[in-house]
Amino acid sequence: MCDWDEDSEGEDSSSDGYSYGPSHELSHSSQDDLRLFLDKIQTMGNFATCRYYRSFANPGLQIEEHAAAVSLPLMAHDAEAIKSACEQAPFGQGDQTLVDTSVRKTWQLDHTQYRLLNPGWNAFFEHVIADVACDLGLTQVVALPYKLLLYEEGSFFKPHRDSEKMVGMVGTLVICLPSEHEGGDVCLSFRNKKRVLATSPTSAFNMTALAWFSDVTHEVEKLTSGHRLVLIYNLVQTGPARQSALFFNDQSLQLQQLVVNWQSKCPNDKLLIYPLEHEYTEASLSSWNMKGRDIAVSQSLLDISSISGLFLFFAHMTHSKQRPTSEGDDNLEKTTKLDVVYTSDGNPIVSN
Repeated sequence: MCDWDEDSEGEDSSSDGYSYGPSHELSHSSQDDLRLFLDKIQTMGNFATCRYYRSFANPGLQIEEHAAAVSLPLMAHDAEAIKSACEQAPFGQGDQTLVDTSVRKTWQLDHTQYRLLNPGWNAFFEHVIADVACDLGLTQVVALPYKLLLYEEGSFFKPHRDSEKMVGMVGTLVICLPSEHEGGDVCLSFRNKKRVLATSPTSAFNMTALAWFSDVTHEVEKLTSGHRLVLIYNLVQTGPARQSALFFNDQSLQLQQLVVNWQSKCPNDKLLIYPLEHEYTEASLSSWNMKGRDIAVSQSLLDISSISGLFLFFAHMTHSKQRPTSEGDDNLEKTTKLDVVYTSDGNPIVSN
């Protein structure tokens, strides 16, 4: 992947933007297929994510039946007060909604039964939404309040998937409020991928945001001590796009197959150049500093690099077009020169 520096004289007779110079003409359809697919990648996401916040706005949680806001970190007496207003959380099984504490043992409040009083919460929460949306690769997404859940010692929820509760729902966001506890890890899986998201290590004083797609199977392991207090939100996409764990999994598999096709049909090709959309300085040319669609394209290639035997590098290049010296020749001579090559972490390894 490269950042172009155009050096042009006269009019360009080619509009493909991918010239390698006279010694390396592109003619293989497998390369073209790979580039066209990269052109279509708009976003890239993980099937689940976890963010920890040391600095945060106290939401000012107020339970409907209680006048005072709940203190954070959560104290035992406030936990008991919340529990007294709750009901056992049900779960969906087919068309039925059941309460069975051998499957799910958790206390819940509907979002209409509590309020968040702190005016400063909304600005902080928008920051959280932006963080998890970036991690999941979501665009045009809102988070709508759904439930408050209280886990006590012995609480758990066996493996399940979140049902689509409204049109456009693509995932779940969980805000774990400061409340010291042990256990309660969230174990997630999609196809052959697995992740464990733990809230207990920082539960005493920090806030944690967890999020995942609706087609991801997840389990809340048994809480062994303390209380775990969480706010649940439905992640809803408002635009025409509908991302999911399956969407990004299929995107990755298609990219892998196109790379395999290129490698098998063009075994002598050692290099494929793909221009970046944004310009980057020498100090910023790394996977950590990509912007816009460049983030999705570079991350997609990085994710399959070890499987496909690829090495991803960034480069500054000069693409030159010059008029020929011989009279009567109107074709522009085009050359491409590598100026500096960087690792994906931004370390320069070759300089012209």
